[in-house]
Amino acid sequence: MKSKNGQKYTVNQKQPRGRYCSNTAIAVFGILFVLLLLATVALLLVMVLRLTSQECSLLDTTTRAPSDPRLNTNGYWGREQEKSHPAMPVDDGYSELSDTWNNGLAGMDDDETERNRLSQSSGWLPIHYRLIIEPNIERSLINGTVTIDIKPNPTWAQTQDQKIPPIVLDVNEIQILSCEVRSVASGKSLKFKSYYGASNLSYLIEPDLSGAAVGNLTVALEFESRLSDTLQGFYRGYFPDNEESGGRSWFASTQFSPIDARRAFPCFDSPDRKATFAISIVHPNDRAMTLSNMEQIGHEYVVGRAPDYVREDFAITPRMSTYLVAFITSNLQLALHSEGFRPVVNVWTRGEVRHQGSYVHRLTMRLLPFLEKYFGMPYNLPKLDLVAVPDFGFRAMENWGLITFRESALLVPEDDNRSSSAKHKEAVASVVAHELAHQWFGNLVTPRWWNDLWLKEGFATYISYIALNANEKRWHMFESFVQKELQEAFEKDSDRNSHPISFPVETASDIRRIFDPISYSKGAAIVRMMDSFLGEVAFKQGIHTYLQIYKFDNAAQDDLWDILTVEGHRAGTLPTDLDVKQIMETWTLQPGYPVITFERNGTELTISQQRFLLPSRNSSDNTRWYIPLTIVTESQSAHEPLTVHWFPYENATIQLQIEVESDEYLYANADRTGYYRVNYDYASWKKLTNNFDKLPPLTRMQLVDDAFQLARAEYIQYDIPLTLILVVTQQYRDIPAWAALSRSLVYINNMMAREPAYEALLAVMRSTLRAAFDAIGFVDHGEENHQDMLHRERVVNLACYYGIDKCTVEAHSLFRRWMTDFRDNRIPPTLKEIIYCTSLRVGSIPEWNFAFQRFQDTDSASEKEIILNALGCTEKPWLLSKYLNMTIDPASGILKQDGVRAFQAVATNSAGNDIAFNFLYENIAAINAYYGDGFSTLSKMIDLATLQMNKPHHKERFDRFAYKAKQLGLPAIEKSIRLAKEQILNNIYWRSRSYHQLQHFLVQLIKDMHFNMY
Repeated sequence: MKSKNGQKYTVNQKQPRGRYCSNTAIAVFGILFVLLLLATVALLLVMVLRLTSQECSLLDTTTRAPSDPRLNTNGYWGREQEKSHPAMPVDDGYSELSDTWNNGLAGMDDDETERNRLSQSSGWLPIHYRLIIEPNIERSLINGTVTIDIKPNPTWAQTQDQKIPPIVLDVNEIQILSCEVRSVASGKSLKFKSYYGASNLSYLIEPDLSGAAVGNLTVALEFESRLSDTLQGFYRGYFPDNEESGGRSWFASTQFSPIDARRAFPCFDSPDRKATFAISIVHPNDRAMTLSNMEQIGHEYVVGRAPDYVREDFAITPRMSTYLVAFITSNLQLALHSEGFRPVVNVWTRGEVRHQGSYVHRLTMRLLPFLEKYFGMPYNLPKLDLVAVPDFGFRAMENWGLITFRESALLVPEDDNRSSSAKHKEAVASVVAHELAHQWFGNLVTPRWWNDLWLKEGFATYISYIALNANEKRWHMFESFVQKELQEAFEKDSDRNSHPISFPVETASDIRRIFDPISYSKGAAIVRMMDSFLGEVAFKQGIHTYLQIYKFDNAAQDDLWDILTVEGHRAGTLPTDLDVKQIMETWTLQPGYPVITFERNGTELTISQQRFLLPSRNSSDNTRWYIPLTIVTESQSAHEPLTVHWFPYENATIQLQIEVESDEYLYANADRTGYYRVNYDYASWKKLTNNFDKLPPLTRMQLVDDAFQLARAEYIQYDIPLTLILVVTQQYRDIPAWAALSRSLVYINNMMAREPAYEALLAVMRSTLRAAFDAIGFVDHGEENHQDMLHRERVVNLACYYGIDKCTVEAHSLFRRWMTDFRDNRIPPTLKEIIYCTSLRVGSIPEWNFAFQRFQDTDSASEKEIILNALGCTEKPWLLSKYLNMTIDPASGILKQDGVRAFQAVATNSAGNDIAFNFLYENIAAINAYYGDGFSTLSKMIDLATLQMNKPHHKERFDRFAYKAKQLGLPAIEKSIRLAKEQILNNIYWRSRSYHQLQHFLVQLIKDMHFNMY
C-alpha cells in the first residue's frame, strides 16, 4: 500500500488465501500435484513476508514524489526549527487521506489483551523532538511531521551475536504516511524495515546498521491522526459564541496524561522517556490564541494557503515527559497578565468571563514564591499560562508552563450578584495549588513509571495544603485535609479489593485505574505521616536534595527513601536501627491500613494492630505495618514534644508503660498525622466523650470519624457514635467536629433511606439539629470568615436534608422569590446548593424547568455545577429519567465533562438510585461509546449506582449487569465491577448485622431523650 506521496508503508495486511484443488485427480499425477502445490505455497509465503515487512530504502530526499507539497525537505532536516521551517500543506486533500486511513484500519486485531498491552521497549531513548502539527477542527483531522533524535540505550550494547533492538514508537489511531532514518554521525539515510505492531498500537522501525557502529539516529515521520471527541489526546470542543458562525467557537486542546500523546503524534510515550521538544502549530489566522509549553518565538504566514494560515513556533522545552506536552488553539482571550513578575503569569478565559480569573491570578503570584522557597529551587520556565478550557475531562492538568483547567476549577466570580461560595473558592484554590506544586513534583522530577504515580500526586496534594495553609491562614487547611483527603483515603482503602499505592502497572487499563483516591489521598496522607515522624527540617532538606539530584530526570520511591533516611538520621528524628524504606514499604507495597486498639490497665497499655476491613474485622488477615505511635495524656502540656513510639512490623501486640492517672483520659495519633484508626476500651471511650470539648480540633474530628467507622466494622456498638451526635450538635460552633459528623452520616443515610427505621433516624437528627439550626440559620448576622461560612453551609444542609420544616420552607421561599425575577438572585452564594436542591425536591415541574433554564443561561461555571447537582434532587421519576438521558445527548447542553456530576445527582438521591442503575444497565454500551475510557466515566457511574444497594435482589441485578458488561467486552471496568460487587456485599452484610442494632439504639435514644417522632 502507498500513501499519496508514493512512499511505501504497511498496515498489518492480511495474508492472501490460496485456492486448493480437489484430490480426485488421477493417481498417476498425484505426487506431481503435491509437489506443485508445495511450491505454490512457498512462493505465496515469500510474497506475504515481503508485503507485511516492507524494506524501505530512503537513500536521499529525491525518493519523495517531487509534486508532493506536504513537506519541504530542507526544513524537515533543518538544524533548528527557528532557522529552517518545513512548509505545511498548500491543499487539504483530507478526503482521500481519510479514506486511506479507514482502509488501513480494516484489518486491526481486536484482541483486548494485546490491544491494552503497553509498549515498554528500552532499546532506544529520545533526545529531542521537532514537532509540526496542524489540526483541522472542521474535519476532526490532524496532519503533522515529527523528527526525533534518538540514542541507543546504554543498557544494551551491540555485539556480534546480539540483534539490534527495533525503534518502537507508540501510536494510537495514527497513520504513518512516510518514514526516514538517518545516522547523525554520517548524515546519511539508512535502510530499514518498518511495520505496525499488535493492533496498530506501536510502529516499529528496524534500521540496517550493518557495517556501522551503533550511534545516534534521527527518525523523521509524516503522519495523520484524528482530533478526538472524547476529551483525550488532541481533541476538539466548542463554546457558545454569538459572534461566530452557528453560534459556536471551536477550539482544539490537548490532554495527554497519562498515555494519550500517542493519539496526537508518534512518540516514546512513557514517563521515563524524557526529551526536549520544539513545537510548531499551524492554524488558520482567525484563531485569537495559540499556546504551548514555552513562549512563542516565531510567527509567520504559510505561503500558498487560502484562507490565510500561520505557523506559531515555540521555544525548546526543558527535558520532560510526553504526557506534559501541551498545546491549544482557540478564540479564548487573555484575561490577566502579570507585569514585572517573573515568571510571566497569564490567565486565559472566554471573553465574557474574563473578570472571573482575578482571584486565581492573585493567588498564583502569591503561591509561586512560596513554593520556590519551600522546594529550595526556582520555577524553571519563563512563563506560566493558566487556561480555562470550556470542556475538560479532569479538574486540571499540570502541563509544564501551560496548566489547563476545567472552567469551574479556575474561575471564581467575585461580583455581588454571582460571588462564589466559600466551598467553591477553597476548591479552586486547592486545585491551583496542587497543579503549581506539580511544576516541581512531577514535572521537574517525574516518577520513572506509573506504579509510582503517588510519588507525584501524593506529594502535590499534601504540599498544596501546606502552601494554602501558609497563604490563607484563616482557612485552617489541615482540618480540610483530615476531612477530605484522609477520610476519603480511609473509605477507599477499607475494601478487600483495595490496591497498594505502588503496584505493578502493565496495561493501559492499569494506568487509568491508578488515578484514584489511593494514589492521591492516601499518597498525601502517608507523605504527611513521613513529614511528622521525620520532622519538618529533615523532611524539607530531603525534598531539596531529591529535587536537586533528579531535576529534569526520573526517580522511583527508593531514591526518595535513601535521601530521607540520611536526613532523618542526621537530624536524630529517625532511630538508627530503622530506615525510611523499611518503614514506608509497609505502607506503599501492601494495601489497606491498620486500626490500633488500646486496652488500659492502670498505667500499662496493651496495644494491638490489625488491618481495618469492611464490612467486619478479619482475624485471618496478618498484614502488619511499622507504625509511628503518638500518645497524649490529659495532664500533658500542649507544648510538650511528643515521643514517637515505633510499633514494630513483626508484632501484632506490644505493651507500653504510660504516666497517667486512672481518672485521666488519653488519646493516640496526635493531630491525626498517622494513617491509622484508633479504638479504645469502653471506659476510655467514655472518658473521651465526657471530655470532648477539651480535645484538640483534629482529635475531635478523629473521634467522630473513627467511632462511626468502627461501629460499621463491628469493633464497637452504635451507642458510642450516637452519643457523639448528641455531644457535637450541642456545640453549635464546633466547626471541625461538625465537618466530621456531616461526612460520617453519609453511609448511614444511604443504608437507612429506604428502611422502616429511617423514621427513627429522622426523629433523632431533627431533634438534635433544630437548636443549632435556629442559632445559625440562613442569615449572616455579622462579618463571617471563611470557616464560618463553611460551617453555616453544613448546618443548614443537614437541617434541610433531614426535613426540618423551618429550613425546607424558607429554602423554597427564597427560590420561589428568585423565580419571580431571574435577574435578581438574592440567595446567599454559600447556601445556593442547599436551597436549589431542597426547592427542586419539595417543588414540582416549574422549579425544575426554571433551574434548567438558568443552567443554560448562566456564564458562571460554578453556578452551572450547582444547578447540575440540584436537577437530580427532584423526586419526580420521569424528570430523573429525562435528566439521565440528557447526559448522553450531545444536543442537551450538558458537556461530557459534567456527565458524571449529573449522574451522581440522581444516583445519590434515594428516589433516583434505582432509576440511575436501570439507566446504566440499559445504556452501558452507549455510555462507553459516548465518553470513552480516558476518564473512567463508566467506572465512576458504576460506583455511584451501587452505593445504596443493600439487599440480595440488588446483588442479583448487579450480577446481570456484570454479565452484560462482560459480553460487551469492556476490560477497563473489570476492577470497578469487582469493587462494586464488594460494596454491595458489604452493604448486605451491614443490613443483616448492624441495621437492627442501630434501630434499637435510635429507638432507645428517642425514649431516653423524649424526642418527638414526628
